[in-house]
Amino acid sequence: MRRRRHDFRTTVVYAIGLAGIATAVFFMINAGINPRARPPGLDDVNPSTATSGSFMVLGAFHVIAILFYVEDDTPKKDRAATDPHDSKKPDSFTGFIRQPWYKVLSVGPISAAFCAASIFIWHSFAKFPGSPGTVWGDYSTSPASALTVFLLCWASTNIGFTFASICEAFNRDLFGLTILSGVIMAILALVIGLGFTDLPKQPTESALTMAAIALPLTLLTVIGVRAWAVARVARIDANRPRPSTQETQRSTKSGSDHHHRPAPDQPPFDMLRDGERVLMHFNSERSPQSQLLIATDQRFVRASILGSDRTSVLDQASPSQLTGASSRRVGRDLMTTAHFRDRQDMQVIGGDPEHSREFAEAVTRLAQTGQIRS
Repeated sequence: MRRRRHDFRTTVVYAIGLAGIATAVFFMINAGINPRARPPGLDDVNPSTATSGSFMVLGAFHVIAILFYVEDDTPKKDRAATDPHDSKKPDSFTGFIRQPWYKVLSVGPISAAFCAASIFIWHSFAKFPGSPGTVWGDYSTSPASALTVFLLCWASTNIGFTFASICEAFNRDLFGLTILSGVIMAILALVIGLGFTDLPKQPTESALTMAAIALPLTLLTVIGVRAWAVARVARIDANRPRPSTQETQRSTKSGSDHHHRPAPDQPPFDMLRDGERVLMHFNSERSPQSQLLIATDQRFVRASILGSDRTSVLDQASPSQLTGASSRRVGRDLMTTAHFRDRQDMQVIGGDPEHSREFAEAVTRLAQTGQIRS
């Protein structure tokens, strides 16, 4: 719960910051101040453009909101516990794939709400209050204008997050598509920002209708594309786990025997710490490097069996974060998934369906009762 409150505060801070930037732009233009003038003072800035300029900031910044949410959601204790000698390619530029759903879906409405509310302040000081019947002209008298801005800002965030999902989906194997998706996101930020400049002059009813259509479409799109991206990243993890056998062998040959020499026990028991014991595990049985989900009395682990019959820890979480597990078919693949509170799921692909089902039931029972058997 403590982690959730921290994430919520972070989102609110960024939302206030975005609203503050747009507000500063509005008041500077509204006052006729040109920040490039030397010395600073009044110049030829037209206060009538204050609304369109600040609305452009709102539209563009919501599309690229992913840039403000770059923290890694992996708990610090889990990052610290990972083997420091295992070379791992970053699985994300922004941690977006690992971030929980509640955080992803809360960014848009929280940011949009603060921005829509700040416009009431703009309107009360505006030198040009706008024409009645338009989004800007009706802002102080009709809730429809504020609702329009709220929905369109939220929809813009969804568009940006859709392309952020595509960036992350291709980050590991098709880097060119990652760059292309990022470029498209930047272009869309410019296009949508320019579209927002015309929003204040639009009739309120037609603008609200457009916003009411745009939000559910973009919301469904970001949910679907992000789910696909998470599944694609999980599939790549399963088929090409890190670190690779070659990397491990190269490290061993270069004199790191002390850290990489396999323990005498067989996988998965060779990964255990002093006093730790395995409660249950599931093997995906994929060649050449199978992956495992392992529940111990100290942690829950996703690991890979390397060619040297050594267990390499890829991801781990505290048992207190575990909420259960599931076994299901995704197309032709069997997906065994461990679910956690406030962090990304752990998944392996393949294995025996009956063992997968039994493992999922046992893990769920362990998370709910603290016992392996009822």
